[in-house]
Amino acid sequence: MFRIPDRVADLFGDHATRVEFQRALLAAGQVQGYEMKYLEDGPFSEVARITHGRLHGVDLQTVPEDQRSLVAGARALSRRLITSGYAIHEAAKAGERAQDDWSELLTFTRGKCELSAQIADNVGWERCYTYILDRAEAALGAGQPAEDRDAGYAVLRHLASFYRADADFRSSWYIQVPEAA
Repeated sequence: MFRIPDRVADLFGDHATRVEFQRALLAAGQVQGYEMKYLEDGPFSEVARITHGRLHGVDLQTVPEDQRSLVAGARALSRRLITSGYAIHEAAKAGERAQDDWSELLTFTRGKCELSAQIADNVGWERCYTYILDRAEAALGAGQPAEDRDAGYAVLRHLASFYRADADFRSSWYIQVPEAA
């Protein structure tokens, strides 16, 4: 089994997202009482894994209508946080570093993700993409540590790789990452 690198917690973990995941799990009826303390205090990467595992097969039609967007967003975000961790790990293992083309990569990825999020069946993905892309962009900012820049670049490559058939996709951006189970 793959383990999510701690870099996910460093780049993406925050209290508000933990609370969002807890609220989504409660709305979907997918959390046990004993898990709440772990969801509050446990490692962020494991909170993402639990959230994804519990929400992966939930039929949104069984969730109260006013909570569906929350659950869909948490499901999408937890899934991509897991695979982003895999991308960070794969890039680090291969010794791949952030490149100077990161702004073009960000522009390409943001544009493709915005279009993808508009597809009717992709409920929740806009929240996911916005959150991850904004955090990756911040990690790539001037003055950030090289480790953060490398991780942010790997995450952008990961999301861009879903659109590798696009004519504007550069083959140097491709990174192969396993899908979250």
